[in-house]
Amino acid sequence: MTPRRFFRLLLACFTLTGCAHRIDYGPRGPIHDPHVILDVLQERYARVQSLRSEGRLSVESPEGSGSLRIALEVAKPGCAYLETADFLGNPRGTFATDGEEFVFFEPGENVFYAGSASARLLGRFLPVELGPEELVALLLGQPPLLEGDEVRLEVEPEGVYRLDLRRGSIRQRVRVGTRDLRLISVETRGRPAVDVRALEHRIVEPDLPLPAALELHERRSGTTVRIRLGDPAWNVETDDSLFRLRPPPGARVERLEEEGGS
Repeated sequence: MTPRRFFRLLLACFTLTGCAHRIDYGPRGPIHDPHVILDVLQERYARVQSLRSEGRLSVESPEGSGSLRIALEVAKPGCAYLETADFLGNPRGTFATDGEEFVFFEPGENVFYAGSASARLLGRFLPVELGPEELVALLLGQPPLLEGDEVRLEVEPEGVYRLDLRRGSIRQRVRVGTRDLRLISVETRGRPAVDVRALEHRIVEPDLPLPAALELHERRSGTTVRIRLGDPAWNVETDDSLFRLRPPPGARVERLEEEGGS
């Protein structure tokens, strides 16, 4: 064997062995039943009911891009409060909903908008079009999981379980880490939906990794929203008055109607 041929053979061996990757399955060991993973995710969803945090929100859309400081408080099933400010601390707008009604105060124009909490009306003031319950679920890092007629499970070499769910024409792909089953991403096709990717997690209780930074992508509008929580506190006792804001003195009140009137 010539030295050059031996070197090529040695290089090929290094390449093959370098590709080998031992997957960490954590204390549960390898899971072969996808329903076990789905049950863990749903059980974790049930353990988290509310969130309070400050942080940053950035938006990229065909209409433009920008970033804001945020303070938020959310509680299941559909209560949300979101206060925004620019990086100088100037208020840019406050949104609140109790799941039935919503309000948005625009301080620059001193206008207090109010209306029913439909996804279409909320979409006029939020970066993506969501109903209140889905908005709260996503801010809690709990994208709705499809109850599929068909579920397939594969293991990706990066140490990720990939679940492919199908119900009729609707498909959903869920990725979770093999080590602790932390939610990594959820993508849905066949119906309007927001895709979700967890960018960072916090371990807040044993066996409870929660997303502390999220990326939301609405395919319909081409809008991407990134939310990074600064010092999140989950399962807090929320201030219900935040979800039912009243107009400040002197503000002009505009009632928005579902059919586009105001």
